[in-house]
Amino acid sequence: MFITAPAKINLYLRVIRKMDDGYHEIETLFERISIYDRISVEPARDRTTMICDDSRVPTGENSLLGRTVSAFNKSRGKDSYFRVAVEKNIPVGAGLGGGSSDAAALLKGLNRISGYPLDRKAMLDISRALGADVPFFLSDCSFGVGKGRGDIIEKVEAPLDIWHVIVKPPFGISTKEAYGKVSAFGLTKNMGVDKMVTVFLDGNDIGGLAENLRNDLQEIVLRDFPVLNNVLSELRTSGARGALLSGSGSAVFGIFERAGVIKAARRMGEIFPPGEGWKVYVARTC
Repeated sequence: MFITAPAKINLYLRVIRKMDDGYHEIETLFERISIYDRISVEPARDRTTMICDDSRVPTGENSLLGRTVSAFNKSRGKDSYFRVAVEKNIPVGAGLGGGSSDAAALLKGLNRISGYPLDRKAMLDISRALGADVPFFLSDCSFGVGKGRGDIIEKVEAPLDIWHVIVKPPFGISTKEAYGKVSAFGLTKNMGVDKMVTVFLDGNDIGGLAENLRNDLQEIVLRDFPVLNNVLSELRTSGARGALLSGSGSAVFGIFERAGVIKAARRMGEIFPPGEGWKVYVARTC
C-alpha cells in the first residue's frame, strides 16, 4: 500500500504565550501544498522494519515513525509488524511539516491495512500525542486553523487555489531552538487569526491574503540567518504578492498569480542555484 504525505506552509502564525508544559500556545493557518513524500506500508511476519531514502530521517524504534507504529499497536491492543518505506521529497528542517505529515500518513496506512480497527477519535488522540502538526495532516483538509499547540484543528472551507514558489536554503532550522528564543523578543498581542480567516471566507482574494501574512518566528529566525532576508526580497522582486517564512523555517514561500509562477521559479533558481545546496519548488494548494 502506498500513501502520499503532503507538505504544509503556515500562512499565519501567532505565538500567544508559553504554557506550563513548556510548549507555546499559538494560532496558525495551515495550507496543505503539493510537495509529497511517498510512504509504503506492508504487513510483516516477525518484526517491524522502517527505511527512508534520506539518511537524515530517523527510522529507529524511538523515532517519530517508530513511535507511530508503537502508538497504533498500543491503541488497538494488539502487536502487529509492518514494513515501512519512506520516499522523501519534502525537505528536512524546512518548516514544511514533512515529519508530521509522514507520521499522519503512516498512521492512516496502518489503520487501513489492518482493517480500520481505530475510530476517528482514537486516531486523533494518537496524532496529538505524536506532535503538534500531525492532527492537521490527519484532517485531510486544504486549509485549517490550528490552536492550542497547533493541534486543535478547525477546517476552513475556502475557494482559494494558491500558487507558490518555495525556496529551501542549504541548511535546516531547529523548531525547538526557534521557539526557545521567543521570550527574548516578546510576545505580540495584536490581531488574531480570525481576520485572516475572514479574508478566506470573502472569496478569491489573493491580495487580501498576502496583506495579512504573519509569522511571529520570522524576526527571530532572520536575525540568526540574515540570508533569508535576501530570499524574501527576491521573491517579491520576482512578482510575489507576499512572502513569508514557513513555520520555524528554513523554507521561505511566496504567493503568486498562476501566470507568473514558473518564470519566478526559474529566476529564483538562477539566484539561489541548486549547485550551492538551494532548492526551489513550485507548489499549489492541494
